[in-house]
Amino acid sequence: MKVVAMAAVRGIAGRVGFAALPVLTLGLLCNVPSLVLALRRRTRADWWAFAGFSAVLAAWVTDVGLTPDDTHGLLFMADLLLILLSMAGASLHAWMMWPRLAAGRR
Repeated sequence: MKVVAMAAVRGIAGRVGFAALPVLTLGLLCNVPSLVLALRRRTRADWWAFAGFSAVLAAWVTDVGLTPDDTHGLLFMADLLLILLSMAGASLHAWMMWPRLAAGRR
């Protein structure tokens, strides 16, 4: 049985939590993981990712407010694309960009 250091468990739990947040909130908090990354790392690319997911969230909320209940065709595809971007895209971004523990710190 391998004993895992507490820092490794905390790092994995944080990474899984931030990756699951957009999916569990159905995309309504899709920009939170990228905001946390941008505040922690302070790189231009992270701020652009936050701006991109904020724009996706604004488009998704606007689309939900303006789209009728029974959509078909292109409107349905637009809804589906925005939901997938806000859920799966933000989750994948959080999983891939979250800092991993270095091999020496385990």
